[in-house]
Amino acid sequence: MTQLSTTIPDFLLERQAARYSANTLRCYRVTFKKLANFLGDIPFRDISRTRIIEFLSQQTDISAKTLRNYHADLSALWEWAVQRDLCDENIMRTIRMPIPEKKEVIPLERAEILALISQSAESSSQVIALRNKAILYTLLDTGVRASELCGLKIQHINQVTKRLVVFGKGRKERQIPVSDDTLAVIKNYLKQNNSREWVFTTFDNRPLSRHRLADILETIGNHAGVAKVYPHRFRHTFAIQFLRNGGNIYSLQRILGHTTLDMVKRYLAISQVDLDRDHAAASPVTHWLV
Repeated sequence: MTQLSTTIPDFLLERQAARYSANTLRCYRVTFKKLANFLGDIPFRDISRTRIIEFLSQQTDISAKTLRNYHADLSALWEWAVQRDLCDENIMRTIRMPIPEKKEVIPLERAEILALISQSAESSSQVIALRNKAILYTLLDTGVRASELCGLKIQHINQVTKRLVVFGKGRKERQIPVSDDTLAVIKNYLKQNNSREWVFTTFDNRPLSRHRLADILETIGNHAGVAKVYPHRFRHTFAIQFLRNGGNIYSLQRILGHTTLDMVKRYLAISQVDLDRDHAAASPVTHWLV
């Protein structure tokens, strides 16, 4: 029988050969390492549904979203194993996906954005100050995910069509419009940066990781007095402002790279609340006839 310690490397090797993203492979490794530590090195075919449920139930120090990712990672492993006759069925299909958290979407306000941009200039290194400003502009102007921003290459910037080419989940390519102002900020930064490949880099010209990007934004936020500054909050801000300013919901879906309208509808609901509030405050009937 094939052991778990053999099954995992074989799965990862095939995924790497299939050009899965570095971030996806990294997530797989984290999930499978935890699973191996929990189960020990046992025959893969002997792993039961009950043991997997026990494993998932003990992951109490992570968010529901991360737990859902664990479930998806394990499902991919079992589906692969079934195809190679390493087990009889994908037991993950019989285990309910963890219920997602319903987190409140709180966009950044204009005053907070201005404070962050002002603070980004406060650096002992000019190139770092320019980089941080370009990061803020790009996140706010395009709504890209952290991994998409970190993976952005110079060749992915088309200054003629004014679009960025990004690779989202599943390595799906999409083109995102970008404003003249953001292009100018990026171009100004790249004049001072020595990288010939990656747009956003560290001191030694390596591409930023998602964790490093999160640290940069958190630091800027702390110095600017703005709480909870993280990459995905810029994505929320872009989406809500896009709709507030008259953007089309289907265009927003394509820009964000969502396969369904579910998340986009949440943004639409938030922008609708703004419209209802503004109407209540500005209605001619309310002000003139009541």
